[in-house]
Amino acid sequence: MNDNIHINVNHEVLVWARESLVLNRAQTSESTGISPKRLVQLETGEKQPTLEELKAFSKTYKRTIATLLLNKPPKEKPLPQDRRTIDSKELGHFHEKTIMAVRKARALAQSFVELREEMGMPFPKFNLSATLQDNPREIAQKIRRHLQLDEIREVEDVKIALEAYIEIIESLGIAVFQLSLTQDNVRGFAIVDDIVPIIGIKRGGEQAHSKTFTLFHELGHILLNEGAITDLSLNPTSELEKWCNAFSAEVLVPTSELLNMAIVIDYQRREEREWKLKDLVELGKYFHVGPLAILRSLFEQKLTTKKFYQEKHAQWNKSKGFGKAKDPKGRELHKEALTEKGRTYVSLAFKAYDQNRINLKDLSDFLGVKLSYIPKTRQLLNA
Repeated sequence: MNDNIHINVNHEVLVWARESLVLNRAQTSESTGISPKRLVQLETGEKQPTLEELKAFSKTYKRTIATLLLNKPPKEKPLPQDRRTIDSKELGHFHEKTIMAVRKARALAQSFVELREEMGMPFPKFNLSATLQDNPREIAQKIRRHLQLDEIREVEDVKIALEAYIEIIESLGIAVFQLSLTQDNVRGFAIVDDIVPIIGIKRGGEQAHSKTFTLFHELGHILLNEGAITDLSLNPTSELEKWCNAFSAEVLVPTSELLNMAIVIDYQRREEREWKLKDLVELGKYFHVGPLAILRSLFEQKLTTKKFYQEKHAQWNKSKGFGKAKDPKGRELHKEALTEKGRTYVSLAFKAYDQNRINLKDLSDFLGVKLSYIPKTRQLLNA
């Protein structure tokens, strides 16, 4: 019966919905089962879609039917600049899951702002800045002092340290989320054109020390007011990515401290430039980074050879190398909610509920979990 029901839509909205996911007509036809000829008719307004076709569009475009029934295409902010270093033919083209992650970050930021305003705690205005002409290491040293990052050095557990770094960056007026970034070799992104600056970092498949480096790399983008989607290549070609890498490295591994470490002094004394993994790991634990980040800093200080650095980079940066987390377990939605949104956001949501500022349904919506998962989420938060 639904095949005979045609729905009046603005064909420009259908075009907008498809193009917002960077899908061509061939891809859409394959996904929806709607023939290419029929798709052209619908997108030019020659024909109107049936209800079943509209449902197919809704599923493929990840848009509600209500959105597809809008009178005109809504204005949607563009994706951050593509700053990946993969083959140039791929640049500017993202998998729909990457696009959805950016959309989700914008939606979560809006929710975070609403929560804070509901609690009388508006986001502070982010007021730090830098330029590419500034020395990234000097800016990093200023940021370290400004944020008093030395205090976190005492934290041994790198996962707890990551949470502390995130909370400090949020205190500057930046929303930070850990999202599912499974496509396009993306490890993080920075958004500077929203209600608050946003940092998104890859949730799964990364160890905490790799996430920490990503976090400060993206902070570099926000300082420069340059939004970006990045893969954090250790050998970038653009000056912007080089700047953000150098900034993140110096924030986490201050050169003056590194050169004064007993292990480093011993290697210099022996004029040894090929480093043992256990020594790199030991240094990494102190600085909350992985062995690759330490080796990069040593290479910058000419304390290892280019050949050794490149060999280890190639070896450890493989899919099962350093910086990659072990195979994920089955999904635990309450844990995902806490990791994705962060302790500050989740704590604020529960506080708003406890003070009767939002109801249980609102709490479920803010947390992004079903009602049955709320007790587990609170229990995890208080663990």
